[in-house]
Amino acid sequence: MKKEELKEESLQQEVEELRREFFKLFELILPPREVRNEVMKNIYNIELSFLRIIKTLVDYKVERLEKKVGKREGEKRGVKKVEVE
Repeated sequence: MKKEELKEESLQQEVEELRREFFKLFELILPPREVRNEVMKNIYNIELSFLRIIKTLVDYKVERLEKKVGKREGEKRGVKKVEVE
């Protein structure tokens, strides 16, 4: 009996494998090279658009947090008088 070794693939490897299979499927469905190239270009543009959206949202959140931190650092924390009976 042979022992089979189980190999864990990283998420990146799995994504690359899915991407290759996806491209192979496009080659079968869209034979003309010009059409295939145009579709691939559009797919890359879609991915780029999503990444830009995420970047914009992250930049906005970072800016808001920096303002909050700046306000708190700028506040003077003085001693307050407390009346004791």
